Amino acid sequence: MIRLVRPRSEFLDALRRRIIHETEAALLYGLQFPERAPRIPRVEVGRGAFAPAFATRFWAQTLGLDGTELALLDPSDRRRSTSALSGLK
Repeated sequence: MIRLVRPRSEFLDALRRRIIHETEAALLYGLQFPERAPRIPRVEVGRGAFAPAFATRFWAQTLGLDGTELALLDPSDRRRSTSALSGLK
């Protein structure tokens, strides 16, 4: 009998190890150089909100997006972000 699941499992195991390694490296860097770690802005629930432009800029920097990719973060076009989920209801 041929086991088709095995290669997929090995791929996922390698992916898990890579994700853990990258997360560990990022956490160690943040602990060693706290002044270089990115500041994650926060607002208390029910106390306020971020301006859409602020959120767009934060996520563009965090995700390393350039000017041509900023449209992906545009909150004014909700159809683009929810159209893929409409069939899941």
